[in-house]
Amino acid sequence: MIDILYSGYSYTHKEGIRFDTESGHAGFECWLLVFSHSPVYFPSEEGMKLCPPETVILFPQNTHKFYFSPTGEPYTNDWIHFKTDENIILDFPLKGVPFQPSDTDYIHNLIKLISWETQINKDPSSPVISDLFHALISKLSADVTVSTDSPYRGQLVALRKEIILHPEKNWTVAMMSDNLSISPAHLQLLYKNTFGISCMNDVIKARIKLAQDKLLYSTDTISAVGEQCGYRNTEHFCRQFRKFTGLSPRQYRITALTKNNREINNYEETGT
Repeated sequence: MIDILYSGYSYTHKEGIRFDTESGHAGFECWLLVFSHSPVYFPSEEGMKLCPPETVILFPQNTHKFYFSPTGEPYTNDWIHFKTDENIILDFPLKGVPFQPSDTDYIHNLIKLISWETQINKDPSSPVISDLFHALISKLSADVTVSTDSPYRGQLVALRKEIILHPEKNWTVAMMSDNLSISPAHLQLLYKNTFGISCMNDVIKARIKLAQDKLLYSTDTISAVGEQCGYRNTEHFCRQFRKFTGLSPRQYRITALTKNNREINNYEETGT
């Protein structure tokens, strides 16, 4: 069970913060997850360390919790104070040591959802809170244990999200590498090692997926669909679509619509 004691997100301390919870003080006996959006001094193996914005630390229960921001500077963070006996927390691979998550928006939004939910539902056994918290810890655990050696991991994740959300953009390796301020060859190596696919194949994969959706759920022409998915040449779009799906765009649309209509008719006749 995970018992959220109190939590918050995107709170700015205008004069900075100095948090210090020793034995015998409130907060010592619980866990504390902090996601800092400002520079902050967190404890590390070498002592107190100035960490950059978007840094996470998980303080275990029954330990000294101490961190502070640079003097006189505003400080913004998210936090969760909680108690638990679950192994997913007890076995977290990096306790009391700061690290940077790969997908900062994902982590921030999960903490926001957890905070909202705990304001509505105070029940520690709530399955919604449990599921959200498990998703949060699982994502952070993966960030700690997988591909943390690359200083570009967060930027690569952000780049991939943008590719998936907007495959229609005029993506080139040169443009992507310029955004990360690294060479095209270095980008391609990092991207392939991180995601198991080349950056341009990821673009094509995202474009074909978008095209499949548009062919099924719109009545736009084949050339219009290709243009909406980032193809300036209809022949190139059709050739690439067939290579990845085994069908031409027109064949895919007819096949998919026929299958959908058959499933709808079957449901209307049998109710299953």
